[in-house]
Amino acid sequence: MHSRPMYYEQPYLQSLEATVVSITDAGVILDKTICYPEGGGQSGDIGFLGSSVLEDTTKDHEGTIYHHVTDPGFAEGDTVTITLDWGHRYQFMQMHTAQHIASGLLYSHFGIGTTSVHQGQEIMTIETDASHIPLETCYALEDLVNAAVLEAHPIRYEVHTQASAQSLDLRRSIKVEGDGVRLVIIEGVDTIACGGLHVANTREVQLFHYQGQEKMRGHIRLLFTVADAARKAIRKAEQVGEELGVMFSSPLDTLSETAFQALAAAGRDKAALQKARQTIASLLLSQKVEKADPISGIPLVLWLVGEELALKEIGQAVTEYQDLALCAVKQDGERVMWLVALQGKGASLVDFSRIKSSLLEPIQGKGGGRPPLYQGSGSGDGLTLLDSFARLVR
Repeated sequence: MHSRPMYYEQPYLQSLEATVVSITDAGVILDKTICYPEGGGQSGDIGFLGSSVLEDTTKDHEGTIYHHVTDPGFAEGDTVTITLDWGHRYQFMQMHTAQHIASGLLYSHFGIGTTSVHQGQEIMTIETDASHIPLETCYALEDLVNAAVLEAHPIRYEVHTQASAQSLDLRRSIKVEGDGVRLVIIEGVDTIACGGLHVANTREVQLFHYQGQEKMRGHIRLLFTVADAARKAIRKAEQVGEELGVMFSSPLDTLSETAFQALAAAGRDKAALQKARQTIASLLLSQKVEKADPISGIPLVLWLVGEELALKEIGQAVTEYQDLALCAVKQDGERVMWLVALQGKGASLVDFSRIKSSLLEPIQGKGGGRPPLYQGSGSGDGLTLLDSFARLVR
């Protein structure tokens, strides 16, 4: 049995008494319902069935509407009161209506078609058939939609045969088969076949805000917020702008330029710091090479690295030497990071691939590389690795 879809007859009805027809693994079936099932990019309704939480509403391919309740506090044949989470429902009605307005105006003013839509908890998306949409077009669309909202266009529905609906040359193909095609008509703005729920007048959309865009499958997906979510997004952006203005001591109109200048300066400082760290690594390695105990004329360096250096800087410093055998470790709590360099004739002292497992076993180490550098990490005491390397090389 299919539930009578009262949400079409009375889309603003927030509660309704209904009879429980069946309780199945797929969900609860009622004789009638005001709960809109998920579909067409719109979330299913939530709320309560009696005292039980309604977590979602869905519909199968045969049109059966299922109300998803974890622990039903009722039985088949009982009468229950459906209570919608009206804030959730109304938000989606606003978004769905805004999407029709936006898609209609995108098509009529810019020749851009809509291929798919999705209404999320905050963000509404419109995937278009365009591979590029300039920012100026997005802002122009935002203005056009908000103008249509303020113009208070009424929204009504008509049911057509397939033939009469096709004759209207709609901006998007009709996805349902057979007659009984439900058209949503926003007078003076858009007409489209749709089975979703919408507000009664465009003014109820309140506010339409462009959030950005992204490229998906070679096409542009536009992101928007509507009504309360739009106000929230705008105020959040204003708050961030104010905070950044204080941080950079800059008014809003020059904030971007000031921030870019600060980032450029930070980049230069980072490069200078990296150069200084590399110089320190080279100097420290030079000192250690001078004090090293050579093996067959090849310096052997064992290095417990301090916090001031990174192993990659030591690895770069190693390249300054023709012949060198080095093992460096850096301790970070229980974690041990290691670097082995067998530069030039240093490779003749030991075959790293042969000693790797016995070298790393004490620290349960992992890693690898290719001549002359090998690196990785493990856990335990890094000094154990240095001792092990010294024994294996000698």
